[in-house]
Amino acid sequence: MKVKFIAIAALGKKREIGLKGKIPWDFPDEYEHFKKTVQGHYVLIGRVNYELHEEQVEGTKPLVLSKSDPRYYSDMNEIVEFAKVNKIEVIYVIGGAQIYELTLPYISEFICSVVDYEGPADQYFPEYLFYEWEVKHTEIHEKWSLYHMVKRPDF
Repeated sequence: MKVKFIAIAALGKKREIGLKGKIPWDFPDEYEHFKKTVQGHYVLIGRVNYELHEEQVEGTKPLVLSKSDPRYYSDMNEIVEFAKVNKIEVIYVIGGAQIYELTLPYISEFICSVVDYEGPADQYFPEYLFYEWEVKHTEIHEKWSLYHMVKRPDF
C-alpha cells in the first residue's frame, strides 16, 4: 500500500502563507475547515512550524520533519517508510513553506484555500504549475474560496 500525501494550505492572492511565524489573516471559518479536515489524521509538519503552532495540530498525529533535531524525522524516506510499516493510507502536509516545497513531488491532492489577502508575508507557498492539477471541487465563501485539486496522471 502506498501512502497518499495531501497538501492542505491557505494562501493569500500571491501565495502568502506566513508572516513572522503567524498566519497574516484571521478567517475563523476557513481555519475551522482546516481543523475539521485534518482532525484524527497524520499530519506532516516542519519542526519550526510545529514548535510555533503546536496547538494547530491538537487532535492529529503529527509527523515532524527536521534536518537538525534528532528527535524527529530527518527526511521524506523515513516518513514514507514509517507510513509503509504502519499501513498509513493518508498523510496531510500542513507546512511550512520548506515542507511544502520538499513534498510537492509526493503530493497527489491539494486542498487549497485562497483567502482575500494581498499583503506582507515572509513565507510563501512554492510555485506550482496550475495545469498539473484538475479541480475536483470548489466552494466560494465570503472571504475565501476552497479548491480541492488532484494531480493529473501525466505529471
